[in-house]
Amino acid sequence: MGELRSQKQQREQLVRALRAAGKSWVDVAEALRQRYRVNARVAFRYAHEWSQHQAANEWNQRWPDELKTFKSFSSWEQWPSRTGHAPTFDNLSKLAELYECAVSDLLVDLPNFRHRDSAANPQDTVLTVCKPDTELVVPSDVAVWATATGLQLPDTLVAMLMHYLGSLVTPDHEMHITPRDRDQAYHQLVGFLRSWAHTMDRRYVLRLLAWAATAASVFPATSGDEYERVASVLSRSSGVDAQAIEHIEAVLWHCRRQDHLLGPQAVLTTVLAQRDLTRALMPNCPDTLQPRMLSVLSEASRQAGWLSFDLKQFDHAGYYYEDARALAHEAQNTGLGALVLCEMSSLATWQGRPRIGIDHAVAAGQWANRTDDVKLRAYTADVAARAYAADGQRDACVKALDTAHTVLTTADDHTPSYTVYDEASHISTRGGCHLKFGEADRTISYAQQSLKLVDPSRARFLAMTIIDLAEAYVQCTEIDEAARLLGDAGDIAAGHSSVRLIGRLEQARTAMQPWQHTTAVRTLDERLAAYGLVNS
Repeated sequence: MGELRSQKQQREQLVRALRAAGKSWVDVAEALRQRYRVNARVAFRYAHEWSQHQAANEWNQRWPDELKTFKSFSSWEQWPSRTGHAPTFDNLSKLAELYECAVSDLLVDLPNFRHRDSAANPQDTVLTVCKPDTELVVPSDVAVWATATGLQLPDTLVAMLMHYLGSLVTPDHEMHITPRDRDQAYHQLVGFLRSWAHTMDRRYVLRLLAWAATAASVFPATSGDEYERVASVLSRSSGVDAQAIEHIEAVLWHCRRQDHLLGPQAVLTTVLAQRDLTRALMPNCPDTLQPRMLSVLSEASRQAGWLSFDLKQFDHAGYYYEDARALAHEAQNTGLGALVLCEMSSLATWQGRPRIGIDHAVAAGQWANRTDDVKLRAYTADVAARAYAADGQRDACVKALDTAHTVLTTADDHTPSYTVYDEASHISTRGGCHLKFGEADRTISYAQQSLKLVDPSRARFLAMTIIDLAEAYVQCTEIDEAARLLGDAGDIAAGHSSVRLIGRLEQARTAMQPWQHTTAVRTLDERLAAYGLVNS
């Protein structure tokens, strides 16, 4: 809970800093919308530092004849999801007045179909290309980034970008693009740029190639000297060096930390951008650095797989995991290969295929046993235990848990590991496994122990363990405590973008339907509705 309060304080500090710098409410709301992945209605409320209750009070002071409660704001903010309701135009107009913005500012996150207009749209960003008197419309995300770097794009390049990347930079089409499609488009883009670079001014090409290296992800994940370094490698003016690899490793490590706290939506684009950069650098990587470079690329694909899994994009996750496993083996990185197999096991188990999960976990354990990474060896046993539990194999599950515990007791906290696995993780896994077997008392004991040890920055893990504890209390028909705990988990889920976490929360709430008319469950529903997670 303290971590969430800290996030609220950071959000308020950001608002005050932007307002002190003279930024408009629209600018502040857009910054909040991008940073916290919320819709425009939520962002404008955040910008004014109001809770839903406070926003309703402000409304009622202005329009006492049209009183609203926090539930009205919650419903408007959940829209257009099925749990929300569309505000009337009159209500939108009043919201705009309340937040001191335009009505259209409150709807910027809704679908935009201007790209279907065959005529040039004056609302789109226009860039000047090679000839000063020639203009060409470019997708806005591409245009913003190119303008920021001062590029003047040749018409042939723009046409090619439109052809290969148009669907990638248009949010309405993104859901139809598979990772394989994206990779193929990216390879064609880089191949085109490599051949085209020989005919152009070198400094101009360096800047353009640096931009193109991340254009497929539409996110400037690198900056300053790093762009020059990457661009230099792409144009074959120099080779990959250890510093370039260290930079990508540092970014991926940061993404991993951010995912724990904020969820997959906050970092997926950055991870894909780093994956693109690494692939673009691979052809010029010297033999001495090839294993390390392959490991970095494997880690980027592994993270993309994990983030897709947490978004419940299971086909995408499988594609990235297979890529990560192949790259780890090519790099002869045994530990990373074992970690990827662990996550493939978790994916299969979550999808209701525990025996495939067992296969992957057993293979992960065999590879991990060839390493000195003690925490990884223990983690593979825990992963196997979860798969055994899902398959109803209690004895095998308990044996794997005991193995994990025995190995973990020999771990040195100062020894580097591919995992963030620790005692809190292991105890939580024990609780989750006993929950599968209907052993609520043991689940309660283990979950409570885990919650005392867990790092609060691991928000998703914290919430998942709380849900385990709540479900155990439901099994014991202690509904008041279960409802309170699910409300706490909802508090965390509201600030996190894990689709799996929200799914677990909904599943746990569904199990409480027999008690839905009790005061505790009604209060829970009000809390979840206030967080924008369910319809009150």
